Amino acid sequence: MKCKTLACGVMVVGLFFIAVGSAIAGPPDSGKPDKAAMMAMWTEMAAPVEQHKQFEKMVGVWDAEAKFWMNPAAPPQTSTGVSNFKTILGGRYLVHEYDGTAFDAPFKGMGITAYDKFRQEYIDVWFDDMSTGMMISRGTADKSGKVITYHGTMDDPMSGTKDMPVRTVITAVDDDTQKMQMYYVNPDGEDFMNMEIVYTRRK
Repeated sequence: MKCKTLACGVMVVGLFFIAVGSAIAGPPDSGKPDKAAMMAMWTEMAAPVEQHKQFEKMVGVWDAEAKFWMNPAAPPQTSTGVSNFKTILGGRYLVHEYDGTAFDAPFKGMGITAYDKFRQEYIDVWFDDMSTGMMISRGTADKSGKVITYHGTMDDPMSGTKDMPVRTVITAVDDDTQKMQMYYVNPDGEDFMNMEIVYTRRK
């Protein structure tokens, strides 16, 4: 059927959404959830849980002291920065804005952390002005909930390596101290810690 009028076009669009809705919900006795059950499921999946409440503990301004190792045998380079943490979308996501220096140059970065109830894992996305890409990591917490270990990949232009595996460990030392350690993952030997940042809550 070809539509030559606006009314006909609206009718076709309406029929399309009706068909999609029917396909999702399924006919009676199809075994698929009805609309009410689907809405209840999505409502449940959208409700924040304890992991999201922990994000609130990070809200505020933190002073950062960073160390960077280019070579495990060499002394680290040091720098300082300021981190601003806030939650968005009803506390479901934690936003981290970092302003400091790295390798004697100004450095700005931003991260967004989520806890995915469906997958039961943390997801962290980081991007900064020293690259044009993003590092995406997925992690889980230990039994105490104070240590989260992420696994992801990053690009290393210096070596020309794409998708270099990295491991990041976030430790809640106490309510006012957080520690982040990043390691290059070496499948043939020991992992190499190339960065450590200690965050102290500003009071």
